[in-house]
Amino acid sequence: MTSLASFELPKWIDLNKNNASLVLAGSATPALSIQDLIDLSSDRQTTSSNLSFGSLKLSLGSPRGGEPLRKQIAELYNELITADHIFPAHGTSGANSLVFQSLLSPGDHVIAMYPSYTQLISLPKSSGVDVSYWTLDLQNRAQANIQQLKDLIRPTTKMIVLNNPNNPLGTILAREMQTEIVALARSHGLTILVDEIFRPLFHDGTEAPPSFVELSSDYENIIVTSSMSKAWGLSGTRIGWLATRNAAVLTKCFDRGLYTTMALSSIDEGIAAEALSERCRPQILAKHSELVRKNLVLLDNFISQHQDVCSWTRPNAGGTAFVHFASGGVPVDDVDFCRKLKEKAGVLLAPGSLCFALGGDRDFRGFVRLHLTVQPEIMESALVAIDNFLGDYLKGQFS
Repeated sequence: MTSLASFELPKWIDLNKNNASLVLAGSATPALSIQDLIDLSSDRQTTSSNLSFGSLKLSLGSPRGGEPLRKQIAELYNELITADHIFPAHGTSGANSLVFQSLLSPGDHVIAMYPSYTQLISLPKSSGVDVSYWTLDLQNRAQANIQQLKDLIRPTTKMIVLNNPNNPLGTILAREMQTEIVALARSHGLTILVDEIFRPLFHDGTEAPPSFVELSSDYENIIVTSSMSKAWGLSGTRIGWLATRNAAVLTKCFDRGLYTTMALSSIDEGIAAEALSERCRPQILAKHSELVRKNLVLLDNFISQHQDVCSWTRPNAGGTAFVHFASGGVPVDDVDFCRKLKEKAGVLLAPGSLCFALGGDRDFRGFVRLHLTVQPEIMESALVAIDNFLGDYLKGQFS
């Protein structure tokens, strides 16, 4: 086993958030309370009753997860997916880890989308798995090249790992590209793992592509993972899951899960099941989609006003944006930029080269990740502060 790469993103946020007044380094929607769920519900009496846990016996639940929760999760997908295809886990991170531990061995080869959430690349590497990067073209609207993906396949390749919607870019793979990836995996007998934690947070005007698991009618070696954290505002429940029609994969993950999580919190399962019910789910998604809509207008205006130093691939899904800052065509030192922005203006962003670069020390130089699902008044104040900071920084006045 090789050493595990330092997970810089959560470290950066944890180290700096308490000293910042405007935190835009995260990615989750604002946390909801039990009362928020009741207030959002179309049937408040039923939701209030379902979320009253005073008489709930806190015994050990099923290792497969409770059926009410699995049924509600299955409702997020098309008719191909039933409760029997869902395996709950401890967050999306737990689901991803479970898949890697259950299906990969030292010497295997994995192809991972790049950039993407660091865990998806670093965990396989730490287990002696060889990882190649399927690099999105940040100079061309983060386009994915299917020929490049084909060229990366080896005799030892076992899995293609994707992050869709992408974190940090906020982009999605078009349905045509999804279909090509599935066809390629089928022709080589590869497993596809897709972290879909930001689904179904699609932005205005974006045609929502299917979940990858909804393309598994002819090829069952497809696994998707997600959780209650990003689109649903319930990070604190720590409820995640994997969905797949591959019975062998479910069995392997179940067997491994008996050694790790065993079962999930009964209270957390109850909260998640109610949040995903028809009583609550549409209102939660509408609330969080409205946050993104308002914040994208603000960011669009900011970037338009600073085209000489700012550029981006405009996000069409998820809760993050990846913005590039450069002066005279030369990328800024994004770590220095973010440190001084926090010190001088109180705004915390996530530096791209520190938090997402794994292929080389200059990858994503000048990029910063911004949080799209903060309250709009926070975004507005932060952009004003960045605007006031930017000119002086580029003139070198904070050296």
